[in-house]
Amino acid sequence: MERLQAALQKARAQRETVVGEPARLRKPRGNFGQTRRRRTAAIDEVWQSLPEMEVNTDVWQLHRLFAYKGGADAAPFDLLRTKLLRLVRQHKWKRVAILSANADAGKSTTVANLALSFARQKDIHAMAIDFDLRRPSMGRLLGQHLQNNMGQVLRGEIPFERHVRRLGMNMAFAMNDLPVHQPAELLQSQRTEDFIKQIEEKYSTDLILFDMPPMMVADDAHGFLRWVDAALIVIEAEKTPVKQIDILERQVAELTNVAGIVLNKCNYSDEYTGSYNDYY
Repeated sequence: MERLQAALQKARAQRETVVGEPARLRKPRGNFGQTRRRRTAAIDEVWQSLPEMEVNTDVWQLHRLFAYKGGADAAPFDLLRTKLLRLVRQHKWKRVAILSANADAGKSTTVANLALSFARQKDIHAMAIDFDLRRPSMGRLLGQHLQNNMGQVLRGEIPFERHVRRLGMNMAFAMNDLPVHQPAELLQSQRTEDFIKQIEEKYSTDLILFDMPPMMVADDAHGFLRWVDAALIVIEAEKTPVKQIDILERQVAELTNVAGIVLNKCNYSDEYTGSYNDYY
């Protein structure tokens, strides 16, 4: 891990020497605190009207979704939630994409766990939207029986409020049953940006998490990232090359803010991380 951090720091320094300055901070979209203060009983009623999610903790456990219950297994995702929340409040971000270089890095599992962790943060109203339209997996991971997808929602064929699923009174998931036709064109369209604005206004969201397709296998995320405030990059420990991480970070930084890098599937020891189990 130290070698990875050193290599990334060196690559960033080299880029800044060439470019002359770090990546520009994008203009924030809204005020986190004001959004929460403006929430009224009418907004709570709008959330209450959303259909509830099917809760199947056996399926969640099978798919390594542990953040719903708290405790030692949820601790890494709770820590990620807290760090992301600090950045969101500091920079007044409202839209965060989660992406990876290639498939099978555990990106969607990370998104689902992070969303379940936010569901336990009752003062935060958030949504998780599966925009990995070529290979959607969030619905499967969460054990949901779906009949529609976000492509139909974005095209106006079905209303969002019928498609989304609510968990508790502060978290909602928008998932897919099947892959969507022409996903890149759909995600890059002005219609998608207008849709997100409508969702933010109607549901007074503090944060929306977007599960995006891998950056290096399709152009879907490249066109969509201009609509978000920041992106989290998920990399697979001992699989994603450092050079590829640097390329990915540079590509993302040209399109939006880099909120951080999540090292996934890491075989860690208590010597470096402390013992969650002993503490909890």
